[in-house]
Amino acid sequence: MSAGDSECGTQCQEALAQLERYLDGELADTTLDEVKAHLTACYPCTDRATFEEQLRAIVRRDCVDTAPPSLLVRIREHLASEPAEE
Repeated sequence: MSAGDSECGTQCQEALAQLERYLDGELADTTLDEVKAHLTACYPCTDRATFEEQLRAIVRRDCVDTAPPSLLVRIREHLASEPAEE
């Protein structure tokens, strides 16, 4: 169920609107408590939150690129050659 579904109530819409900030740990205590309470009571929203958490875990695990050593050397050389800011 998404925030745009006609079956989704106002509480669902509000909880889903805060989901990103909830998962990022950016909510104030009062809002955090409200979102947690809603997720505890609402299976569709809990399912959505679980999906988002799992997606984030996959991205963290599988989408990690490392710059080639030659690029790192070029960046360090460039930074070392720049005059310091005053």
